This record gives sequence, structure tokens and C-alpha cells, in this order.
Amino acid sequence: MDSRERVLMAINHQESDRIPFDLGGMAQSGIHRIGYAKLRAYLGLPNNPIRILNINTQQAKFDKDIQDRLLIDATMVYSKWASVEAADVVDEGEFWAYIDEWGVKRVMPKEDGLYYDVMTHPLAVDDVVEKFTHYPWPDPADLTGFPGLHEEARQARQDGKFVVLMGLCPGIVEMYAWLRGFDRFYVDLAAEPQIAEMFLEKMAELKIAYWQRVLSEMGESIDAVNEADDMAGQTNLLLSPKTYRNVIKPYHRRLFDAIKQSKPDVKIILHSCGAVRKLIPDFIEIGVDVLNPVQVSATGMDPVELKREFGKDISFWGGGVDAQNILTNGSPQEIKDNVIRNIDALAPGGGFIFAPTHIIQPSVSPENIMVMWETLQEYGSNYNRSS
Repeated sequence: MDSRERVLMAINHQESDRIPFDLGGMAQSGIHRIGYAKLRAYLGLPNNPIRILNINTQQAKFDKDIQDRLLIDATMVYSKWASVEAADVVDEGEFWAYIDEWGVKRVMPKEDGLYYDVMTHPLAVDDVVEKFTHYPWPDPADLTGFPGLHEEARQARQDGKFVVLMGLCPGIVEMYAWLRGFDRFYVDLAAEPQIAEMFLEKMAELKIAYWQRVLSEMGESIDAVNEADDMAGQTNLLLSPKTYRNVIKPYHRRLFDAIKQSKPDVKIILHSCGAVRKLIPDFIEIGVDVLNPVQVSATGMDPVELKREFGKDISFWGGGVDAQNILTNGSPQEIKDNVIRNIDALAPGGGFIFAPTHIIQPSVSPENIMVMWETLQEYGSNYNRSS
């Protein structure tokens, strides 16, 4: 059984030879460049230059040698959007800075800087309709945004990997908030519905154009698409369920329908962090096949309850270990216990791809990462099966 078959079985709620494992196979499941370098050194792998997959999160692009060493089942292919190649970084004294193709400026401190953070919101203006109308939107169907993408996906498929294609940009809600500014974004949702509709319509339009073009060009090599919209924080949703259902959900539905129309057998992975449990039935209804990340440390995200309530209708990608607390600060035994608990909760009957709850941060030691991995290897083929 190869990796692709293993992951597909899991998403289709079947148990395979072992629990599929992902690290770096999605934009939200990898390792920060500093942690990646430490892990390579710990494993005795060559000191290769670290390639940056996503300039904003400073996530490393995984090399084939570490994919093979750790038996990673999924790999992702990424267009130029949000990649380091797309950024024209400039020196601004204490900061490195760049303006992306959307007009959003980001900066990272030179001293001990770990990420690029948003600094300016280009559509945070009072006369937004006028500026919106004449705004220089990027062309999502421009194939210059996909250099080498088809060949990379085809090679990953030939290698037996489950291939995940990343999106044009963050989700329709997140991109709207970055362009508009978070304060104005929330005011729009509450008091300016015509402006909210204008932004959401445009974001959905651009994303649909991207998916239609890229899936028509390389769909035969793609197993899943990764969309992302963070709808929750640590303890609750970032907006009410009513607002989600009335304002945002119709655009998510339209987007996911268009993806499925372009490639009916593709799996839709939705990344949505935090305490998102109240919206999981909505995600299922609009065609989400896989929820990522299963942030088990957030309110209401107990894996036992999630599996019992939703496990027949959606698969879970992530939640293998609590990267927020346990993986960072836990003892080896605490990490092992957490991994086993989450496997017991999420793996029986399939529907689970093991991954950390989010990108592993620089403060996480390679020893802790390997305790997680070794526990999965020991326990991932011998958990209490439901069959």
C-alpha cells in the first residue's frame, strides 16, 4: 500500500495498514524554518539550505530525504502566491518588509524575527466602494503563478504520495479582513452588509477562477485542495453562528461547489483553527471532506466528542498531538500519553490523518518531535481497531 492509498482510505473512513502521517504536507502542518533545521541536524541529515515554503509563516519546505526518513504520506504543491519567490523584500532599518500581490504590507523584525506580520490594509478607507472598483486585483488564472507546479505534482504522484494543492490565498474571510482591516471588517459584517457582500463576492470569484484554471491544467495529479478560513479563537467563534450562516456560508458553499464541479473526486480540506465545533455541521453540509487542524486544546474540541458526534460525516486531519502545549512544554511521557489518547479517540474506523495541531514552532525541540513520531510508529499500527 502506498501513501496515497493509505490517506484516501482514511478520508473514506476506512482503516488501512497504519494511521497516515503528515508533517509538512499542508500549509498548516509543517515546521518553522528554525525547528526544521534543528530536526534535520538531530536526524543526521545533510545541512542543506532551508527553502522557505511560505514567507509569512516562515515554514520550511520539506526535502525528500526527511519525507522518506519520517514516512510522511502527504505532500503539498504551492503556487507562487504567498511564497518566498513572490516577495520583493526590502530593508527598512529594523525590519524586513514587502508588499504582496494583494497590496498588503508585511514586516518581520531583523533581530529575532520569526514571522511576517500584516502592517497595512490597503482598503481600510472610508470611500471603499470607489477604491474597490478600481483596485488592481491579481489575476488568479495567470499561469505564470504556477511555475513548475504541474511537474512537481506529477512527480509526487509517481512517488506514491497523497498530493495536496494549496489555494490562491487565505480564505475568503481572512483575505477580506487583511485587505479591509479587522476593525472595519467587523463593522461591515454588523452594519454595512452591502460592503461585506461586495468583498465576499470578489474573494469567491477570484478563488473560483484560480481553482478552475489550476484543476483544469493539473487535476489528474491532485488528490485534495486546501482552503483555509479561521472562524474561531481559543475559546469561541470569532463571529456568531448566525452571522456565519447568513453572510459567509453561502460564499463558502459556492466556492466548494465550484471546486467539486471542476474535479468531482477531489477532496476538500478546510483549515479552520480554534473552537470551531459549532460550525462543523455547516462545514459538512457544504461539502467539506476533511477538517484541519482539530485543535484539541481549544474549548469544545475534545477529540472523543468530535469523533462520536461527527466522525461518520467528516474526516480529521491533525489533532495527533497538542502542539500548543504538550509538544512544546510536555515531558516525553506527557507527549506519549497525549498521542495515544488522541489516536484512541480519532483513529478507529478511519477518518484520521495524524498531524500536529498546527505548524511546529522554533521552541519545540527535535527530541519532542521524535517522541511524537516514535509513539505514532509504535502505536499507529496497533491501536484498538473498531473492526
